[in-house]
Amino acid sequence: MRHVASAVLLTAFLGGSPGVVQALDGSVAAIWGRGLSQGPDFERGLQLQLRHSVEFDDAFTIKAEGRLRRNEAACSGRLQPDSCDAYRENFDWRELYVARRAGDWQISAGLQQVVWGRADALRVFDLVNPLDLRDYVLPDLNDYRIAVPMLRALGPLGEWTLEALYLPGFRANRYAAAGSPFDLGIQQRFAAAGIDTLAGRRPASSPGNGELGALLSITRGALDLSLLAFSTWNDDPVYRWDSTASGALAVRPVFRRQHIFGGSAALALDGGWVLRGEATWSPDAPYSRQLGDGTTRAGTFTGLLGLDYSWRDWMFTTQLSDRSVAGWQADFTTPRRASIATLSATGTSLSGRLSTRFALSWMPQNGDGSWVQLRGSYKLTDLWVAEAELDLLDGGPNGYFGQFRERDRLLLGLRRLF
Repeated sequence: MRHVASAVLLTAFLGGSPGVVQALDGSVAAIWGRGLSQGPDFERGLQLQLRHSVEFDDAFTIKAEGRLRRNEAACSGRLQPDSCDAYRENFDWRELYVARRAGDWQISAGLQQVVWGRADALRVFDLVNPLDLRDYVLPDLNDYRIAVPMLRALGPLGEWTLEALYLPGFRANRYAAAGSPFDLGIQQRFAAAGIDTLAGRRPASSPGNGELGALLSITRGALDLSLLAFSTWNDDPVYRWDSTASGALAVRPVFRRQHIFGGSAALALDGGWVLRGEATWSPDAPYSRQLGDGTTRAGTFTGLLGLDYSWRDWMFTTQLSDRSVAGWQADFTTPRRASIATLSATGTSLSGRLSTRFALSWMPQNGDGSWVQLRGSYKLTDLWVAEAELDLLDGGPNGYFGQFRERDRLLLGLRRLF
């Protein structure tokens, strides 16, 4: 709660400063979630979200957004004791940065989220921010990106627009806590095979270990083009063979530097249609394997083709995406291909009071399975919103979606805007 108190004090202080233009809004929601197949409530609590922006003049801005989540169901016996407290009450900054305009350039520094690409809930270009996977991939992607410290510059470079980033510290994806509904169970799988899991080794904090990226964009009539280059670390660890102090077989999670290059295009067609594509190539993507020291590198291509159609207040989207590992070997722990097809419809009705999204994701290989989501919100008044979400997962017991086929869930919420 001290984070919220600090934000309130900052707001009060800045509100009394002359020549300051500020905006404050947010929401508080009561949320209840339950598994449809087994187990007790997933969620039973409150969520408070505050957004605050302060503009000191036409060139200098401070933006802050914080989220406080309280889940009384977190410590109902499902989580291990050392994990339940983190989920019972959790605060995170969705953004906290200062921005300054310098001529045609916008410079910002602090905790930020950067979205590259136009894919619908799939990450081909969207590579900058790590993910908080406490609810796996089920929430809206904007809700589970992790804001990270970065220096960002956006401005013209000839006829192009350049967005350059420097991230001084590395943050990996944050997996769900042990014993929680969407625990990946990685350590348990190693333990079942008689293998211990040692503490992970992350890149040391130093300027040379930072992440550096750039996105060049240009528009030519109905065609949008982008080029990407990113020097980063793998957000998910690879597992190197090691041993414990007693000599027992073990693995150690490690992270490797990798480089990613890509291009994207989006073409607006007549009649409300948009054809778009994104593709990336990493010549040195890290992978786990059973032979050698347990790690290796391989060239990796990821591509996406999408088609959007706008009709009245609705957007219909279909996408095909695939990832292919060049030089794949049978002892790799990652499949050679990872294909996914998605179909979604998002729109409003009842004079804008009802917002609805239907989405289907299907991975045809390796028993990865499917995910169906229906999400809706209804504005009871200008300040009160009722929300609902249904997630249905299916597939093989070790599949991407199938591993959570007993985790179908229903979420209900009542939100008060202010």
